[in-house]
Amino acid sequence: MARFHAAPYAKALFDLVVERYPQREEKTEAELWAIAEVVREVPEFLRALVTPALPQEEKEALVETVLDELGIEEPTRRFVHVVQRHYRLEHMADVAGAFRGLVDRRHGRYRATVEVAGPTDEAVRKAIVEALAQRAGGQVIARFVDNPGLLAGFKARIGSEIFDGSLVGQLEQLRRTIASQHTVER
Repeated sequence: MARFHAAPYAKALFDLVVERYPQREEKTEAELWAIAEVVREVPEFLRALVTPALPQEEKEALVETVLDELGIEEPTRRFVHVVQRHYRLEHMADVAGAFRGLVDRRHGRYRATVEVAGPTDEAVRKAIVEALAQRAGGQVIARFVDNPGLLAGFKARIGSEIFDGSLVGQLEQLRRTIASQHTVER
């Protein structure tokens, strides 16, 4: 089975939104995530759309009903119908993520996952986000997750870049330094 690539779908919608509906970038992203949530939470919906027993007109009507319930507007509405006709609705979360990346890039934003050793107060979180924003060169939107294995400090990922300010990371760096010095002395 061929691997699905969300980027072309997201880019096509993004280009349309930027050109014709520039005030709807964030709203379109939220609509895509809402549809992805329905696809994830209601597996019967997706099953109905892929069954050959249900005529295409009934599938379109089912999609319309869901879009109405969610309050989905143009151009997302039309986009969902196109995606559904190509049997790609199951990949809506991937499309929503790719679309978010395009919107973030356009606005100089970066998404970060920040692992912390335990509960951290708001001032510490704010300081971490500010340090990451300075390093990234733009606004950082951080998602904090607990990771007791860090012992202390934090570890952040922005895209493929990792910033390790954890105690475990510092101990590992110290171990490597000592090991490299030990091999040089031999």
